[in-house]
Amino acid sequence: MATLTISKEQYDSIKDNLKTELIEKLEEEVEFAEFETENEGLWNTPGVDSKAVVKLSPTIEKYTGAPLDITWIQNGGYDSAPEAVEHIMKQLELEFEQD
Repeated sequence: MATLTISKEQYDSIKDNLKTELIEKLEEEVEFAEFETENEGLWNTPGVDSKAVVKLSPTIEKYTGAPLDITWIQNGGYDSAPEAVEHIMKQLELEFEQD
């Protein structure tokens, strides 16, 4: 469980900016990873894997005061950056319900 240092009200005011930045960063990461892959089609991998999602931690921490909790990441990856970010945002919102 992450310890967020912002209130739900503060989160609500920044969540659109957070979502936009997370999608941009994740799309850049996925594009870079695809560029480095020489043997496309050799492995059946998700569009966005967990390693790419973990790299969002500094951005999440910048906005919320807490790094990404690795338990928030869906096993098996995601089909797209927006899908991954939507899932992570839902996990963040669940943190406020636990307080």
